[in-house]
Amino acid sequence: MINILIKIVIKNNMKRINLTLCLILITICILAQNSKKINGAGNNINAYIGTWVYQSNDTIFKIVFQKGKKISPYGETHGLYGGYYLSVKGEVLENYMGPLPTCWNLEISTTRPDNMYIWAPNSDSYDKSTVPTLGMSFYDKRKKHFNGKGISGGYIKLLSPKKLLWHLDEKEGIWWEVEGREDTDITKVLPIGFSVPEHAILTKEE
Repeated sequence: MINILIKIVIKNNMKRINLTLCLILITICILAQNSKKINGAGNNINAYIGTWVYQSNDTIFKIVFQKGKKISPYGETHGLYGGYYLSVKGEVLENYMGPLPTCWNLEISTTRPDNMYIWAPNSDSYDKSTVPTLGMSFYDKRKKHFNGKGISGGYIKLLSPKKLLWHLDEKEGIWWEVEGREDTDITKVLPIGFSVPEHAILTKEE
């Protein structure tokens, strides 16, 4: 009889322990979700929002930016999504000005949105009182660097409220993509260029 009572007590205690552990795990999961790092949220990049244009002789190059974010299991990064346009001698060669995504949730799909052409993430490490120079990834629809995965190494810089510097650096982008990878020899990755100007100063459209 005593043995039976002991077993009942032990069983009840185990149930309490299991219930307590379950509650602890649920609490940890909830706290982990609520404590995801939010990076780059702020208004210090608002000056980039809008359409910018560069014109040289018969070449017209435009880019457009809007705010957006990327969500991953590690956190949420805010920044700019962009599109681009290029015409030469009146012929439109590239036209990817929109509509653009506002959110890429990698927890739902790791496939990059088809309408994502430029991604320039913001960072909490930047001074929030000034407009930061933003590094960016460029997804050239014609050249398709790294099989369409895009290429980094470029940046945008606000020169004045109405002037923006656009810069692409393929060699640096190749280095960021390939350096440290055992499956790829960086000396065998040849530059293929870009379908748009690599360096230009653009004026903001009203």
